[in-house]
Order: sequence, then C-alpha cells, then structure tokens
Amino acid sequence: MYEHEAAFYDANRFKIREKYLGKQVVISGDTIVGAYNDVGEAYRQTIKTLPLGTFMIHDVPENIEDEIQWLSPFAF
Repeated sequence: MYEHEAAFYDANRFKIREKYLGKQVVISGDTIVGAYNDVGEAYRQTIKTLPLGTFMIHDVPENIEDEIQWLSPFAF
C-alpha cells in the first residue's frame, strides 16, 4: 500500500521540495492534495475529504536526510 504515492514523491522530490519545504504534503495517487504545517493538521483536514487508507502524508524537511513518510493508521 502507498507504493504509488511513494514512487510519485520520489520521482518529483526536487520539485516538491522547492514548493513545499518545511511542510507535510498529502499525496493521493499522483496528486498532492494538500500541504500543512504539521502532520496532525494534515491528517485532520484530509480525512474530511478522503477516506482513510487512500492517502499518504510525507514530511518535506529542510534537511533531505530527515525525510519521513507518514502513513494512514489503516495502511496495514
């Protein structure tokens, strides 16, 4: 699960970093559906419009080595 979203992020990493540095981006399929200041806000806002298990939250930190992917709690 989320292989497609992770592949989208990897393929577009540098463009995403240019636009969303320091944010939490929400990716569904091959679309960025939102960018937020923290993972909690990203999750709370996204579940209003997308079903759980259909999106991935990805950290876009200033230091590229610190990148973290946040998955929906229903990913497993």
